Amino acid sequence: MKKILLLVSSLLAVITLFYACKKDNKYGKLIHLAAIKLQEAIKFAENQPCKPIEEWHIDTFPYRYVAVHQEYDKLIREYRKLSEKANKAYRPDKKGALVYNTSPVVLPPHFGVRYREGKMIVSLAKDLELVEIYQRLEVLFPKLHDFFKDTPCTDPSNWGVIALQKNCEFLPIAITDTSNFRIFVEMEQQYSSLNVAKVSLTEGMDCSSANPNPSKNVVCVDGKASVKL
Repeated sequence: MKKILLLVSSLLAVITLFYACKKDNKYGKLIHLAAIKLQEAIKFAENQPCKPIEEWHIDTFPYRYVAVHQEYDKLIREYRKLSEKANKAYRPDKKGALVYNTSPVVLPPHFGVRYREGKMIVSLAKDLELVEIYQRLEVLFPKLHDFFKDTPCTDPSNWGVIALQKNCEFLPIAITDTSNFRIFVEMEQQYSSLNVAKVSLTEGMDCSSANPNPSKNVVCVDGKASVKL
């Protein structure tokens, strides 16, 4: 949390410097106020005593997840309102204006809220115990492996291949765009982050991060997709 507050403080310093040099910049003013409101919310969250887990939910901020309690939802709403106003005031095409990076940050998958070291946190894969990581991987693998099993294959050009790493071995899976493809993507992201955490936490486990024998082609056999090795 100290690193996060340091990051927010640094962001505030940069924005404040720009705001001081360009007082008529509406975006700079609003994003500065939004950053202050976000810092208030994080500090408030950091000092919350342990409360029933059902009173918490997860919110997503520009650069991290936060375990949000109903008592400080008001601060979160104020932050988001200021951020929305700032985005509306953002004018990257204005001649001579400083171009801000408003691209969203891609956050890793999370695994719920839990109590850790006197405070509520949003758990990432690295925060889980090794036993739980193995359990989650065992549940996810067959779901991913069989996700497209019943999807008809008539045109192999509509299919692609990804490889899931299991016990250091890369296993190819044929995938295609379906109405529920997003569910597959979310599970695959969870699986990948859990696998990285497993390798990191398992002593003596030295798996390659690159597939030495990638499979690229899919063929349709009797209406089923098959990876050509």
